Amino acid sequence: MASDNASEDHRFDVVIAGGGLVGASLAVALRDSGLTVAVVEPVEARSDQQPSFDERHTALAPTSRRFFTNLGLWPAIEPGVEPIEQIHVSDRGHGGFTRLTAEAEGLPALGHVAPNRVLGQALRPAMEAAATLFCPARIIDSHAQYAADDNDDAARLIGRKVRIATDSGETTLTTRLLVVADGVHSTTRAALGIDTRERDYGQSAVIANVRAERPHKGMAYERFTPEGPLAVLPAAGGRVSIVWPLPTETAEWMAWETSDATFLARLQATFGWRLGKLEAVGKRSLYPLAAVTATEFATDRAVVLGNAAHALHPVGGQGLNLALRDVAALAEALGGATDPGDADLLSAYAQSREGDYRRTYAFTDGLVRLFSNDSLALAAIRNIGLTALDLIPPARRLLMKQGTGAAGNVPPLCQDQEATS
Repeated sequence: MASDNASEDHRFDVVIAGGGLVGASLAVALRDSGLTVAVVEPVEARSDQQPSFDERHTALAPTSRRFFTNLGLWPAIEPGVEPIEQIHVSDRGHGGFTRLTAEAEGLPALGHVAPNRVLGQALRPAMEAAATLFCPARIIDSHAQYAADDNDDAARLIGRKVRIATDSGETTLTTRLLVVADGVHSTTRAALGIDTRERDYGQSAVIANVRAERPHKGMAYERFTPEGPLAVLPAAGGRVSIVWPLPTETAEWMAWETSDATFLARLQATFGWRLGKLEAVGKRSLYPLAAVTATEFATDRAVVLGNAAHALHPVGGQGLNLALRDVAALAEALGGATDPGDADLLSAYAQSREGDYRRTYAFTDGLVRLFSNDSLALAAIRNIGLTALDLIPPARRLLMKQGTGAAGNVPPLCQDQEATS
């Protein structure tokens, strides 16, 4: 909803910029916190321009499944997802491979593949029930709000004024904490003066749904090639979802200029025949690939989340899972807070998430550096590594802990509540 009075001042404890998967998840996670929450989202949920709720597929780690379970959303999500029961990792042109199975790791599933649309259908109504939604609306600017300190002449930072544009005019929101979750190209983050570090991979990912001759049987494939790591994920209805990073010029040609037959032939040559003939491909989308990291995750009464904080290479499917662990940790920190924008609280939150971010970034970036090249020396090393993973359970479990989000301190909202109670 949006205010009909352009001059009206709305006061909230937390204002979230962005109502996509990450912003919506935080709003729902805060619904029992006692905090008043508003979400500012520029795109209607049913719009074709809403990137968070489209037909792309996301691999959810077990920590993310537990997160949605603890929010009470998993029953609405589960019918539309496909479990990952096995993962096959291989290096094209070389003999090394490893196979990870849920049974060997003592897990019901190594993860689940969910269409973003299914996640959005569960999150959107829950967000609307948990928060005041301004949509369509966009943030024009934000500035710090100060008050005189009773003990001296110094001004004390007490909140932020957030000016937004709606269909009915401009409205000002006052908040004790601004959460920035409006994507990798966040204008709100830039307005706060937070810079970013960027590693451009010189690639774009072609994303599409494919029908294959043989059933996937819950198997996910990570196929490393000199051009980039090809992910083939099990999807509902017997389809598979592909994430195919390629050099940008090649990716643009594959996404927009080739026929379906040419596309499938190239994909077949890259992936192989493990699923038999690749028979049909749906709509193809293209997404540039770069690792983008905010130089600060928290500043004056503001926190940066999701792709606005850290956008990763899609190898290993780590991006949203890392963001949901951030959401879970922030929701826990804010849940018992008398002042959600307290500087010490935000600093402690940011420091607590550094280790998880650094491990996850090193994991994804390291895989790209190790596998996406033609070096014979590195080829030998990685094939020895893949073989070792297949033969040595402790090494395999170390990889699994990172891949499933279980490395380090997992926030309580991402844990099995029954097991921890």
